Amino acid sequence: MTQYEDKVQAQREKLEQEKLDNQVTSIDCRYKNGKWTKMITCYGNGKQVTEYNDKRKKDKIEWL
Repeated sequence: MTQYEDKVQAQREKLEQEKLDNQVTSIDCRYKNGKWTKMITCYGNGKQVTEYNDKRKKDKIEWL
């Protein structure tokens, strides 16, 4: 079973990096007249997701 140790270790490192990438670093919520209008969520890998309360606008995903 020692032949698979390198593959198992590589998979563990990949999963650990994925866990860090999906970690939320900041959330910015904008309010207007007591209701939220826009929420920006930033992740560890540089992904930024902008969600709008107005359903006519689509959510935006950006890579910084």
